Amino acid sequence: MLKPKIHLISKLISFNSSEEKRRIIGLYLVYVSGFFFGLYSLITGLLGNLNYSCIPGDVSLIAMAIIGVYCLRGSRINAAINSIFLVIFPIYFYFISAVYAIMPIHLTIQFTLWSTILSLLVLLFFSNNRIKISIFFLLSVIALSLHVLEANRFDQILSFYWNSNEFVLNPLIVLAIAYFICFITAWSFELNMRELREKTDKTENRIEQTLRKLQQGFLLLKINRDERGSAVNLEVKRVNLAFENLFKINSREVRNVDADVIFPKIFRNSFDWNNFFLFSKKNKTEFFIEHLNKWVELTTLSPQKDYIACLFHDISAKQNTIVSLKESRKRYKVLLEAIPDLFFIIDKDGIYVDFVIKDSELIQINADDIIGNSIFEVGFSEKMSRKIFQYIQDAIRFDSIETIEYALEVEKGTAMFEMRIAKLDDNSVISIARDITKRKMAEIRLEEAKQKAEEADQLKSAFLANISHEIRTPMNAIIGFSRMIGSPDFDLEEKNRFIDIIISNGRLLMEMINDMISISKIESKQVVVHKGFCKINDLLVDLYREYSIEVSNKPVRLKLSNENANPKFGVSTDRYLLGEILKKLIDNAIKFTHEGEIEFGYQMLGKERLKFFIRDTGIGIDKQNLERIFDRFHQIDNTKSRKYEGTGLGLAIAQHYAIVLGGKIEVQSEVDKGSTFAFSIPFENGDGMLKVVR
Repeated sequence: MLKPKIHLISKLISFNSSEEKRRIIGLYLVYVSGFFFGLYSLITGLLGNLNYSCIPGDVSLIAMAIIGVYCLRGSRINAAINSIFLVIFPIYFYFISAVYAIMPIHLTIQFTLWSTILSLLVLLFFSNNRIKISIFFLLSVIALSLHVLEANRFDQILSFYWNSNEFVLNPLIVLAIAYFICFITAWSFELNMRELREKTDKTENRIEQTLRKLQQGFLLLKINRDERGSAVNLEVKRVNLAFENLFKINSREVRNVDADVIFPKIFRNSFDWNNFFLFSKKNKTEFFIEHLNKWVELTTLSPQKDYIACLFHDISAKQNTIVSLKESRKRYKVLLEAIPDLFFIIDKDGIYVDFVIKDSELIQINADDIIGNSIFEVGFSEKMSRKIFQYIQDAIRFDSIETIEYALEVEKGTAMFEMRIAKLDDNSVISIARDITKRKMAEIRLEEAKQKAEEADQLKSAFLANISHEIRTPMNAIIGFSRMIGSPDFDLEEKNRFIDIIISNGRLLMEMINDMISISKIESKQVVVHKGFCKINDLLVDLYREYSIEVSNKPVRLKLSNENANPKFGVSTDRYLLGEILKKLIDNAIKFTHEGEIEFGYQMLGKERLKFFIRDTGIGIDKQNLERIFDRFHQIDNTKSRKYEGTGLGLAIAQHYAIVLGGKIEVQSEVDKGSTFAFSIPFENGDGMLKVVR
């Protein structure tokens, strides 16, 4: 509504200075160009670098340029334009004077002609004054006639055609044609400008009438600045009748008066007007004027630099209505808050319009977080949001009461609610939500207990099935070879070999049982981390001693690599789980390495993590199996590996232990070249960082 009025105000008080700037800049370019041309011609002529030289012409051109620039510097634009008349002197010296002309004068008539025509066009461009154009034309006729006389061609002055080798037409006729064109152009431009001024006057009169009839108060301010461009004060330039009536003041009291004088009387302490007009980036505000008992809305715009147009609108009636509605809403809200349920008004598009909630410790809702938001944006899942939206449509369409239960994340956890949706009108529903968290939590706990019992029963069945399947092979070997030992059909050497087989399968059976127990603990989530300070070097030395005996009968060398030999070097972790990880990985390396070297140890990763590694020169792992080696009961399936014993659980157990310690086992391997297993743990409460130097 205010945009058309603001546009009219902007047109009224703004002015267009682009024409003035164009003229000044253009004149500067003309005179500066003439100055440098004359200066260049003068210097090169004095130095003898030109075939021709005309010092009086150069000096007169420089003098004309200096006079023009001097007039422009003094803001005397008309005088600067009149300086163009002085171009006759350079033209005379350059082309007409028999003494100083740069060429024989009978050959320079055309230069005089086109120089005067060019000057005539410059005068037209910057002045558009028919009198000045006419005067310059007469001067040009005199100069051109003098040139013709000096060139002994005056006998041709009245001829229409001259020598076709020099001109098609008489130069005076050409000059007259140019003058006629410039004169008609200036005359047409003046007529157009007169018409535009009349239209502008009419427009300004209509705008002025509009301002007088404008119902909003209008105030035009000007920002006065000092020499450095800083704002000094505000000055009131004009006001309209509506402003006078709104603030009970006469325009004669405020026009052309400093704002510091009049604003304290008008606004008093209603708002910080100085900061708002000069420094604030806002263009709209509302404030209450106590002595007038009015609410006012202020809108500002800047139609041009250092001017501020202000519109004041009396919004007292609107504010009083808002206050009345707020008081009514507060009364109804107090009544509804006495009921423990939550009330929401939701429109047919699922947008929350209003709500009433009783203050409680369980749920706190900020009006800005819910009013105007959709049911798809307040925390419901997508599926639940679609379901609630459908119930809203059904309630409006069938005038029914729909019931739904849902969970909602609140500040102190998850709350359960029962929502009843009923039609309020054709465009909205009322939603009544009741907290059923305690009842639902009891039901959920019972359901979880039932599920845990069922999962435990399934886990037990799966565990027994895995044991019966995996234990059968070594048990058959133990029982079978035990019977064969008692048979008299075998000699002592064969019986000793049977005993080795029984012992080997017994160890395999023990390893399998231990792995099954570990997997059972993992699946039942009974693996608990007991952190304590663990001396890393002591742990690795114990492992080295233990496995050195195992590889003593194989062409395999075991190597320990500890980056820090300080006996006190250690970290806070679970020593048992860390030892189990390393044992599983070393067992795996020994099993698949027939000859070569097995190296294990650790190194620091910065100051935050401790990395362990086990490197071997064994059979390696192909890419197909590399992604599955941590799966339970998985073994590498190729012709070389079928002779290896094991349950296929070791790496799965080690990986789980590594994860609970804060790391993850990674592997790099190449077939027939070996494998490297590595994992890292957080370096928490580390000690012994200083290395022992020997």
